[in-house]
Amino acid sequence: MQGDWRAPGTGGAPMPQRAAPRASLGPAALHLGARRASVAQERNRAREIVSVAKEQITSTFEDVRFGRNINVKALWPLVSSITASVERHSGAIMGVTRIKDRHEYTYLHSVAVCGLMINLARRMNIDPSLHHTIGLAGLLHDVGKARIPTTLLDKAGPLTAEEMAVMRTHCELGHDILTGGEDRLPEIVLDVVLHHHERLDGTGYPDFKDQHSISTYARMAAICDVYDAVTSARTYKPAWSPAAAIEWMSEEPGQFDSQILSAFSGMIGIFPTGALVRLQSDRLAVVLEDPDGDPMMPPVCPFYCIMTKQALPWRLSPPGMDPIVGIESPDRWRMTNWKEMRVAILAHFEANV
Repeated sequence: MQGDWRAPGTGGAPMPQRAAPRASLGPAALHLGARRASVAQERNRAREIVSVAKEQITSTFEDVRFGRNINVKALWPLVSSITASVERHSGAIMGVTRIKDRHEYTYLHSVAVCGLMINLARRMNIDPSLHHTIGLAGLLHDVGKARIPTTLLDKAGPLTAEEMAVMRTHCELGHDILTGGEDRLPEIVLDVVLHHHERLDGTGYPDFKDQHSISTYARMAAICDVYDAVTSARTYKPAWSPAAAIEWMSEEPGQFDSQILSAFSGMIGIFPTGALVRLQSDRLAVVLEDPDGDPMMPPVCPFYCIMTKQALPWRLSPPGMDPIVGIESPDRWRMTNWKEMRVAILAHFEANV
């Protein structure tokens, strides 16, 4: 019967058959049950997990696009694999999903939000029995975009007001997709899919909920979704540093739950990339990215000497050479050009990697 279906909008052309599952979808490819190892080794595992995940999420979106039911059971091993990787080294999956081209953004964004949601649930001490469900919610939060024209999803630039109105329908579309099947998904998943764009001050969508009616899980998803979006490079905007993203979300009153955001900030790291820090030598510095390094001792770029009140040439200070003694506030040092300087310093070292 499946081969006789026709996809909407295809002019009666036969609907493509579901691709056969890859043989590599077993425990070996997903690294289920793997032992904890070095950050670098987990990063390599994460690359394989993300490769499988991208293929599986792409297939899931194609199923929706052509009117087939989602095989949710096939996604559970993937969620288990991401959960296991997060438990071994929390930042590995995030590091791998940071770079996305515009044609794969939607799929890798789903994987990244899954990992962030699982890690945040752990940070918030949410019952471990719910972690898989929370991860599935993150994985499927944008499933409604399968019904959005790919010309909008892949557009190389900001959306117009009319296009944005179409894009905003993805929450309700996703909810309809997941409630239209034979199996009832957990309420957490349905809630996150429908409400991850709601905001505490009532300015979100689709139901204009306020702080009294938005669930904890939708609040978590709102933060994870926005964080991954703004820290991902797009054709029309550069990626923000993790520190810049956290600062911006903290400065948006009424948008994000402050307690959950505080937990999320701690999860991202004590010294996130792009943070302004003070060194033992009484120099101010910017934290640089080192995915495979020790998060307690990241490399930094000192740029200002507090004692002499002089700017310093931009040079990398290796991890531990001049220990970090604390996070600093740009306002304390009257750094009116801090955001521009941070972007320039990070771009300088990225270009010289």
